[in-house]
Amino acid sequence: MSREEHAREGAQAVIPDDEILDVAVVMPRGSTFAGVLGAAAGVAAGGSNPTAWGVAGGMIGERVSAASKGSYPSLVLALSAGRLYVLGRESTGLVGGWKHLHPVAHIERKDLQVTRRRRGTVVVIGLTDTTTGTTLEVEAQNVGGLGLKDLLEAVQAEESSADDADGGKA
Repeated sequence: MSREEHAREGAQAVIPDDEILDVAVVMPRGSTFAGVLGAAAGVAAGGSNPTAWGVAGGMIGERVSAASKGSYPSLVLALSAGRLYVLGRESTGLVGGWKHLHPVAHIERKDLQVTRRRRGTVVVIGLTDTTTGTTLEVEAQNVGGLGLKDLLEAVQAEESSADDADGGKA
């Protein structure tokens, strides 16, 4: 079973009353930048194996950043026909990280507006609930993101068809 299938299965277990169609993994805003700083520090202190220390420093930087902000180390975006769910992920490990997901928020797809911008090697994604104006910012590195491109394309295709249906006056 692939990582994406495990993620979808974990999300479905948390949201049993709504069919999850797609999932993606993102990070809380600011944590990937902290990981880059941690990786740089790890490489500088790395001794005989700077690559391994850089990877370890990056992981530690991400976790320290998330913990200091009182958030989860990573988030799962789970898309159903009617909603986008944001689920907190307690563990970012390859094994068992999908068994302890917690609902954080949801936005009705009809009320969802998505923005994207780049900050260095990081893509910052804004998920706005147009009924309240509340925006949740998450981020992903250019490599990885576990299904992020497909999920965002599905959401934005729906936004485009909604704009076409009302003549672009939304």
